[in-house]
Order: sequence, then C-alpha cells, then structure tokens
Amino acid sequence: MNIDVKVPAFPDSIRTADIAKLYVSEGQLVYAGDVLFDVETEKVVLEVMADCSGIIENITIANGDPVNSEQVVMTVKQLADSEMPARPTAQQPQPRVNDSENDFIVSPWLSKLNKSLIIALAVGALAILFVLGK
Repeated sequence: MNIDVKVPAFPDSIRTADIAKLYVSEGQLVYAGDVLFDVETEKVVLEVMADCSGIIENITIANGDPVNSEQVVMTVKQLADSEMPARPTAQQPQPRVNDSENDFIVSPWLSKLNKSLIIALAVGALAILFVLGK
C-alpha cells in the first residue's frame, strides 16, 4: 500500500514554506520515525518524519522548493515488518581529546552534557529575544 507524505498543516497566518533540506531519494529504504525532509517557514523549521517503514517513491520536491500546507510531496510504499531488513546500528566512536602530554577519551556522558548545555543556552537566548521583541 502506498502512503502519501504531506507537508504539515500551517497556521492561518502562514501560506507557504520552503523545503529546507531533503534527506531521502527515490528508492531509498526508510524506517518509521526517520526524518524525510525539513520545512522552513518564517518562524520555524519543522522535521517531517516517516509514519511507516517502506521505500520512497514519487518525490515531487527539491531543496529550496516552495510548498503549500498539506501538499503531497512523496509517497512511501509501505512494507510489512517481515519484509524490512533489520535497522542498521551505527557504531559510535567515543570522542577523543588530544593533548600534547596526555591522550585520553572523553566520557560520552560529558559529551552529551555539553550538547545539552549549548541547547539550553540557545533556548534561553531565544526566549530573551522573544520577550524583548514584544
């Protein structure tokens, strides 16, 4: 069965958006939850994810293309779980820090903490800009 992939519904104040990034190509195998493309409006970038596992067909968009609310932009030929190969798992190497005197491995927990701190600071800065802008 083919499943239509649509651009998300926009609020009334937004008429069109642009495809910021297309992550898939025709014939590509995707799993439910994989990001297919990003839609960028004046205010936000939305990730559109696959609702089901299958093979991408009939892509009608490219990076930078304008799109309308709920426009069909591709289809996914849905495959049964028994037809899907196992999802590949990526081996994530531990981050390495090179020092002239020491060569040591940084804990993955510490690396995630740094990412969380950067995200928290960015969100805080955006909140301040939003409050000041009103």
